[in-house]
Amino acid sequence: MIGGLQQTSSRLAVAAAAGLLMGGIALTPASAADLGGDCCADLEERVAELEAITVRKGNRKVSLKLSGHVNRMLFWWDDGINDDVYSVDNGESETRFRLTGDASIMPGLSAGFKIEVEVVSAEGQNVDDRVDGAPNENSDGFINARKMEWNLKHDQLGKISVGRLSSATDDLNQLNIAKNPLADADLDNFRDFHFVRPHGTLGCNGAACRTTLNLDAVAINVDGPRIDGVRYDSPALFGLVLSAAWGEGDFADIAIRYKKEWNSIRLVAGIGYSWNTDETEVRTSELIDCPPPGLEQKTCIEERLDVERVVGSASIMHVPTGLYVYGAANHDTFGNNHLRVSTFPAPVTGFNVPDANSWYLQSGIKRRLLAPSLGATTLYGEFEQWNDYGIRRKSDRLGVDLDGGEITDTSVDMWGFGIVQDIDAAAMKLYAGLRVFESDIRVALPAGEDEFCCQAPGKKIPTEDLYTVAFGGRIQF
Repeated sequence: MIGGLQQTSSRLAVAAAAGLLMGGIALTPASAADLGGDCCADLEERVAELEAITVRKGNRKVSLKLSGHVNRMLFWWDDGINDDVYSVDNGESETRFRLTGDASIMPGLSAGFKIEVEVVSAEGQNVDDRVDGAPNENSDGFINARKMEWNLKHDQLGKISVGRLSSATDDLNQLNIAKNPLADADLDNFRDFHFVRPHGTLGCNGAACRTTLNLDAVAINVDGPRIDGVRYDSPALFGLVLSAAWGEGDFADIAIRYKKEWNSIRLVAGIGYSWNTDETEVRTSELIDCPPPGLEQKTCIEERLDVERVVGSASIMHVPTGLYVYGAANHDTFGNNHLRVSTFPAPVTGFNVPDANSWYLQSGIKRRLLAPSLGATTLYGEFEQWNDYGIRRKSDRLGVDLDGGEITDTSVDMWGFGIVQDIDAAAMKLYAGLRVFESDIRVALPAGEDEFCCQAPGKKIPTEDLYTVAFGGRIQF
C-alpha cells in the first residue's frame, strides 16, 4: 500500500514538475518579450503585422472591403468589307476593383464610402474597323476613376451621397433578373469607332469606303451617366426606392425602382426622367481642333443638344422554370437645339432635331441545364431598335461622294442570341454571343450631287450588315 502511494506521489510530482517547467519556459523574459508582455499586447502586435502585409486601413473605426472582377473576351467582327478578331475588355462591365466601407455614428445612422476604379487595356467599345486593324487607340491601357463618393445613411430618412457617383438613372435600363454579363440594353462593344459601311465597294476601298457615322451616332447607349454631384436614395417602402441626383453641367434626374417576389414570380422594374441642358459638342469636318477666328480655310461645327429623356426597364422570372423576359425603352426629346456651321467668320445656321427613341427585348431561360454541379445556364435571344438618333449628326458627311448630304431618317435593328454558364465554385461566368446589326439610313442630297450609289434625294443608302461574336469570362473577387 505504502509503495503504491509512493508510486502515485512520484507520478504526481513528475507531472507537476513538467507543468512548472512548461510554464517557466512560457514565462521566460525572452518569450514574454516575444509576446509583447501580455496577451492583449500580443494580439495588437500580430494584428499590426497582418495589416503591414495586407490591405491596410488608416484606422479601426471604418470597415474596409475589397471587391471587383476581371472581365475579358475574344471579339470577332465582320462588316462586309473587313473582319478581324481582337482580345478586349468587355465594355458591358469592364475589369475593375472597388474599396467600400462604413462606420456606425449612432444607432440608425452610419457613414460610408466607395472608391471604384476600372483598369482597361483594350476597351471593347473602342475597337476599330480601320484597314490597319489597330484594335483601339488606347492599346497601352488606362485607369479610370468610375466612382469616388462618401455617404450618410439613416434607416428612416434614406441615404445621401456626394462625389463622383452614379446618377439616379444609371443602370435603369439594365434591370435584368438574369444578370447577363454580355447582353443588355446598352451597346458598349464596338460602338465608338465602328463606322457604318455602304453596301459593296462602290468604287472605293478600305477606310475610305465607309460613312462617317459610327454606331454611337445611330445606335447610342442610353444608360444614365456617372456624374460629379450629389444623389439621394430613399429607404425601401413596399419594395419601392426613390432616387434623385444633380451633377455638374446642369444635369439632373429622378428615378423610381421596384422589386418584389410573389411565390414563384420575381419582378424588378424601374422608370426615370433626366434632363441635360449643357450637352455641347464642338468638332470640325477635318476632325481637328477648331481654329481661332480668322483662319477661314477650316470649317468649325458646334452642336448643342439639350436632352430630356424618359427611360425604364423591367424583367420578370418564373423561378421554378427559370423562364424570364426583360425589356427596356427610352424616348429622347431635344429642346433648344441648334447647329452652327461656320467658316470663320461666316454666319450661324441651325435646325431643330426631332425626337428619337429605342427599345430592347431579351427572353430566355436560366436554370441548371448543362452542368448542374457547376451552376445555372442561361440561354437567351435578344432584339433592339434605335430610331432617328443619326439625325443629330446632320452635319456629318456620308462618304467622299456625298459632301453636303443631309440625313433625314436613321434606323438600326440588332438581333442576337447567346449562352452564359455560371461556375458557382469560382464566382465566374463564361459567355458567348452573336449580334447582327442592320442599318437603314436615308438622306436628301443637294442638287447635282447624286453620285453616291446613284440615289435620288431622300432615298435609302444601302449599307452592309455588321456581324459580331464574343466569347469571354468574368470572375469576381
